[in-house]
Amino acid sequence: MTILRCCLFSLMIIFAGTVPVLAQESGGASTAQEQAPSTDVEQANQALIKVLNDPKSRAELIDLLKKNAGSGQPAEGDRQVPGSEAVTPVDEASPPLQQENFALRIGEYTRALVDDAGYLLQQAMRSLNGLVLVARGDIPVKWERVKDIAGQVVIVLIAAYAGFLLSQFVAKMLYPRMSLYARYGGGLTRTFVLVLTSVVDAVTVGIGWAVGNAAALASFGGIKAGVTLQESLALNAFFILGMANVSLRFIFAPGRPELRLLPFTDQSSLYWYRRLRLFMYWMIFGVFLAVPIANVAVSFVLGNALRFIVVLLGMVYLLILVHTNRQRVNAGAKDYAEHLQSALAKRALILVGQLWHLAAFGYIAAVFIIWVTRPFDATTIILRATGLSILTIMAGMAISLVVTKAIKGGIRLPDDLNRTLPALQGRLNAFVPRLLKFIRFAVFLATVLLLLEIWGLLTIAEWLASEAGVQLLSSYGSAFLVLLVAFLIWLAVMSWVDLRLQSRSGYIVTARERTLFQLFRNASTVVIVVMALLLSLSEVGIDIGPLIAGAGVVGLAISFGAQTLVKDIITGAFIQIENAINEGDVVTVAGVTGTVEGITVRSVRMRDLDGTTHIIPFSSVDMVSNFMRGFSYHVALIGVSYDTNISDAKDAMLEAFRRLQETDFGPKIIGDFEMHGVTNFGASSIDIRGRIKTIPGEQWGVGRAYNEFVKQVFDERDIEIPFPQVTYHSATPPFVEDDSKPKQRKKVDVSADQLEDDAPAED
Repeated sequence: MTILRCCLFSLMIIFAGTVPVLAQESGGASTAQEQAPSTDVEQANQALIKVLNDPKSRAELIDLLKKNAGSGQPAEGDRQVPGSEAVTPVDEASPPLQQENFALRIGEYTRALVDDAGYLLQQAMRSLNGLVLVARGDIPVKWERVKDIAGQVVIVLIAAYAGFLLSQFVAKMLYPRMSLYARYGGGLTRTFVLVLTSVVDAVTVGIGWAVGNAAALASFGGIKAGVTLQESLALNAFFILGMANVSLRFIFAPGRPELRLLPFTDQSSLYWYRRLRLFMYWMIFGVFLAVPIANVAVSFVLGNALRFIVVLLGMVYLLILVHTNRQRVNAGAKDYAEHLQSALAKRALILVGQLWHLAAFGYIAAVFIIWVTRPFDATTIILRATGLSILTIMAGMAISLVVTKAIKGGIRLPDDLNRTLPALQGRLNAFVPRLLKFIRFAVFLATVLLLLEIWGLLTIAEWLASEAGVQLLSSYGSAFLVLLVAFLIWLAVMSWVDLRLQSRSGYIVTARERTLFQLFRNASTVVIVVMALLLSLSEVGIDIGPLIAGAGVVGLAISFGAQTLVKDIITGAFIQIENAINEGDVVTVAGVTGTVEGITVRSVRMRDLDGTTHIIPFSSVDMVSNFMRGFSYHVALIGVSYDTNISDAKDAMLEAFRRLQETDFGPKIIGDFEMHGVTNFGASSIDIRGRIKTIPGEQWGVGRAYNEFVKQVFDERDIEIPFPQVTYHSATPPFVEDDSKPKQRKKVDVSADQLEDDAPAED
């Protein structure tokens, strides 16, 4: 960098030394002391020569000069003349610097557009100026030279086309058999035959080019003289035009519908082939043959004017062709879209049909501007930009199709992994398609930006390499990476919970474990989401300190204002710690009995016997009755009539239990039947109680089955199951009363229905 500073100083000295020289030339005298350079200047000059000879040092010097010119400040180590400091007026009422810079940028951009338009018009007028000069006679036309060149060009072109047509006649004998294979073959066979016929067409073009070269060698001057420049230009134009026609035949396949890959009808394929071939003849023979011959025979000024006219008329022809067929192509795209199965492909094809002419107009305008502004290397630029554009579009379409197929088909995991983690595929399909849609949009955006970069409309690569671009990519890339890592962590946690909740050989998941892991799953999801969002916002440059402080203040306000919510959470936490409620339990909570379907940190969701769902907050729970802890009992309370033998009734109940054990309910019964005996003398029956111990939750099913067997055994043994009864007692009539004999009583059993029938009617 010191050498660069010395070079800059040397340039300043050299520039300052030119002033006395100019003064001397204008009549002023200079002294010998002023003319003799000092030793310092000589050293600086030597350093400057050394820097300019080195490409790397020369580039650094140019950057240093640009930096000093842009900043308006002297280089480091330079002395500033006292009193020469630039004073920038400051207006207190001026707008902020950011707004001023934005306005300046808009102004610079519009000024650049106007300048470019003016430069384009200037180049066009300069190109047409050659015709004016030729018409006025300022530039003489060498007609003898033109005649000789035309004769040479015509001879080699006739020979080239003769060789081409003869080879095409031979090749067309093979085409019917190839078409037959393509007609009865599959898509791969048709593609292979199309490529093979294109290769044959290219070979015929090469044969014609070789015949033309042979004619050129045999005509003017013989082999020793070689091929002249104009003959080489004509043959090159012939070869380029032939290969362009091969490409058109590959795309449209006119007259060969069995080889056509694109959805063109016979009429439309022939229409586009003929009109585009006419454009190719005009452009290739005009640019690659007529323009160079005009440069050689007359002048470069005439060649430049002729190039402008050829390109202008060719672009106008294409604009008219696109404008005339825009509705025709749109209708064809809609018709073809109806045969597609994918809705996305239909919408994409219809959109392409509606907007294709705009893209074509833009492409034609870009090509014309390149031809006008950079005529000497326009062909290279256009071919390079067109080729890169085709590759970019094809790559973008290929990636988009793959991503779309993945979005539509979803993620498919192996069967073994699905059996181990049955919920993993569903979770992936819930998030991955959304991520793939974002990637598809990013691919589309990147394709558009790359096309703009290829055609020089934007400098995306330069901007990405700048400090702002690197910072933007790094910040948003880090944020995306944080979200991706958070998603992977969440997926791993969910998969681990799924593994813990799966019953394996020798291991049964308890209801308590299932409930706790469900709560852990919900809590971990909330924590991961909040942390990922905060870290992502931090990576993109957002200060998350106020967000965290604001969340703390909001949480404190909620805790004071929502005391019931806090009570719900605290009570629910203690209920879980005490293992009072688990999913699947049958409990009585807040006067509601039902099966627990879900538990959160603040409430329990239950479904009763009628199918009604109840959501009960924990703040309203003062007692929990759980019917499924350890074991359960079915309490059998069997009533028999007063004249039944109690021993026979007990034996019948035991027999019903033995029969119950022989059914599928046997494994659900723990221990023997517990006979408690007579527990109550009712109004119509004597109650005998027994108890059956079962595993949790099976007491109701076991009880229903046991009651059926009790009824069956009682019927077999004529044991009466009583119904409500009333006993009447009547005294001995007075006329037969005898004190020496005890009073006789008569017992009459009357059912409840009879009692209602015999009741006296009310007046």
